[in-house]
Amino acid sequence: MTKLGKTWWGRRFLEVLGTFIDAGLLANGRQYLTTHRIARWEIKGNRVEAHIRGKANPYYGAHKPPTYVVAIELAPIPDVAWSEALALIGSRAGYVSRLMFNEMPDEIERPLAELGVRLLPASPAEIGSRCTCQDAEIPCRHITALYHLLAGRLDQDPFLLFELRGLSRAELIQRLKTTPLGSALASALDAPPPRPRPAE
Repeated sequence: MTKLGKTWWGRRFLEVLGTFIDAGLLANGRQYLTTHRIARWEIKGNRVEAHIRGKANPYYGAHKPPTYVVAIELAPIPDVAWSEALALIGSRAGYVSRLMFNEMPDEIERPLAELGVRLLPASPAEIGSRCTCQDAEIPCRHITALYHLLAGRLDQDPFLLFELRGLSRAELIQRLKTTPLGSALASALDAPPPRPRPAE
């Protein structure tokens, strides 16, 4: 069985969810994910949508596994807050260089926290969810299955956190290039390599 939350980002995402979601519900969602019930999924801005197959239940007249439409949505960070955060990040060479080389610094949340900006949701108010199933409990097992899927995607690409908070990777890099350090790094990267010289 593939372990989710292998990286700092995927692990922290599940840990944060565990602070306001019942552990049993999260475990049920993990079971749905590992039994390949997620038929398809896609990311649209700060929203993740999926079609998830439920379980047949002849007692309720469901002789075939139904398919539910599930969505989770992270609250976008206001552009003013992004501008302040990127100005702070842009003043630190280590962060700028790694981000512009498509590497996510594990410690990136520290400078953001100084400004009260969080990439990871810290409360239910920052992550909305819905499902077309009839379960009385929200989040249901289908929603938590999508949470686990997203944790796995964050393991592979933590830059998704920026996108889900309202800032695409392309815009992130472009705005970093407008900072003094980012501009200097971009100029160095775009400069042609020196012409080779014959050895004496």
